[in-house]
Amino acid sequence: MERVNGGEWRKTTAMSLRIVDAIEDLGSATLSEIADHMDLSSSTLYTHLNTLERFGYVTKAGDEYLLGLKLFHLGEIARYRDDRYRLAKEKAFELANVTNEEVNFAVEENGRSIILFDETNNPASEGYQVGRYFYMHNSASGKAMLAEFAEDRREAVLDRWSLPRETDNTIVDRDELRAELARTRERGYAVNDQEALEGLRSVAVPVDDPDGGVFGSLDVSGPPYRLPPDEELADLLQDAVDELETSIATK
Repeated sequence: MERVNGGEWRKTTAMSLRIVDAIEDLGSATLSEIADHMDLSSSTLYTHLNTLERFGYVTKAGDEYLLGLKLFHLGEIARYRDDRYRLAKEKAFELANVTNEEVNFAVEENGRSIILFDETNNPASEGYQVGRYFYMHNSASGKAMLAEFAEDRREAVLDRWSLPRETDNTIVDRDELRAELARTRERGYAVNDQEALEGLRSVAVPVDDPDGGVFGSLDVSGPPYRLPPDEELADLLQDAVDELETSIATK
């Protein structure tokens, strides 16, 4: 077998991952559509797609390529890789029963907030936001965690992702965001007032590790007209977070 140097392996791996991201963007697409989307030759793309299909990361239906269910399988393993995540899921479900609203547990990964659990008071129903990534500057979960980060880590996140505008309410100025994070630290909770999605307001409280680092965040979200006052939600969240942190510390 022909040897491939380390640089070539990295390029090959990066290309395959870019193709997976492209199919995610497109939903489902033909070879030519993916090639156009990526500005890539069809012959090069075909080779990568064959490899991805062989290992289950991509599947084909007719002439269209879709993400393979192996990614779902791997995602579920990742979602439960830490036993403490199960404790967070349980606490989120308990709080959803108290508030009758969606309660999310999110963690930071690669500079974005990802929702691991989106709980409602219906045990047979799981919220639509599971697995969704949010920028940290315009989500309640993200701002709750950002406010707790050391300054260098916080600035590294903002350098990487910038402050893209997603609604008219999104904060896109760093000084304004810094002031918002200072208010978040002072009051102990973060607010997302339709900054990521129109019609969605959220209140979040950070969850700390026993060592003082940030483990994640719990938030309650819903339509602005339906949610109780922020302070009321923050009190309920803080009680739940205190109990969760105690469970984590004694596990």
